[in-house]
Amino acid sequence: MKKVGFIGTIDKTNLILSIAKILTVKSKRVLIIDVTVEQKLKYIVPTVHPTKTYITTWDDIDVAVGFEDLNQICEYAGIKKLEDEYDVILFNIDDIEAINKMQIYEDDVNLFVTAVDLYSIRKGMEIFGNIKRPMKMIKIIFSIIMDDAENEYIDSEAENYRVEWEGKHIFFPLILEDRYTEMANQLIYKIGFREMSQMYKDSLAHLIGVIFKNEIKENDVKKLIKNFEKDGV
Repeated sequence: MKKVGFIGTIDKTNLILSIAKILTVKSKRVLIIDVTVEQKLKYIVPTVHPTKTYITTWDDIDVAVGFEDLNQICEYAGIKKLEDEYDVILFNIDDIEAINKMQIYEDDVNLFVTAVDLYSIRKGMEIFGNIKRPMKMIKIIFSIIMDDAENEYIDSEAENYRVEWEGKHIFFPLILEDRYTEMANQLIYKIGFREMSQMYKDSLAHLIGVIFKNEIKENDVKKLIKNFEKDGV
């Protein structure tokens, strides 16, 4: 089972849902666990009778909201181990307490997802300041200009923390049209790619290729997204 932590205070909900959608088409059993303070998935993913803690299924993706740790999820689902049920778990995390409770230090992949505004960066540094041992992370930057100077600034802010950057940073375009598309998709309860910018789709394919290395190829994801578009998704 592969566990992927999406760490940071920027809204990562649509990114995580998009990745999960692609993984399910690749025949992966996927669970998203939202342990953020705002728990936006509770309001975006449709469910019949939401309670404080629940697991719901949408578009072949299982979504867990309101749980404090992995054992609580297992008890709710009536299973001994999550790896018996899922191939991939995607964590949406925005504080150090959740990192500790969800035991993500030994994850296969951890991503620091941030924009380049000071709030996102410095709240991220606040999380890093409480990390007790070295933690490898891939840096994901949402940006308008996608300039390497932005990456260098984040590096300078993080240099005194126990974070080890893996590979080259990945830029995602911060394009207004993409945000409009995300909002439109939410209103119709749809995970869609057709109206997203080509830069966003290329970045998404590249990120999935990086996370899953040789298991899922970047070019295969690009072809899959094109097939979605042909089907009107």
